[in-house]
Amino acid sequence: MTRTATTADQVMKVYEHLARRTQRMEAFAREGDWDALIDEETHYVRDVEWLSRCEQDVQLSNDQQERKTAVLGILLERELNIRACLVARRDELDQLIGLSRRRRDLNRSYGPQEAAVVDGRARFEKGRP
Repeated sequence: MTRTATTADQVMKVYEHLARRTQRMEAFAREGDWDALIDEETHYVRDVEWLSRCEQDVQLSNDQQERKTAVLGILLERELNIRACLVARRDELDQLIGLSRRRRDLNRSYGPQEAAVVDGRARFEKGRP
């Protein structure tokens, strides 16, 4: 779509589409489906880039401006929810990494703790080789 061919209705459709997309992104984040979240976010960024190029030459009506404002509020709220899920996941991964480091450090310090059987008969039995 070229900038000159963009209409206010097209711009609003993209905003509405972004709202649906962030709803899916939020659901993926809550479910821990990180691959789907990244895929959806890639499309989200592409749509936002399109808006930044094409929206500047479009005049929205008062009703459209109000709806755009409402949609932006929804987008911001969902972004905060997604961010909270990502922070929780980061904290979880930090804990797992810390546990893994502690295990690694213990193994380095003490080595593998295997039970070793030593044959002591030769020391205690006289007269036997």
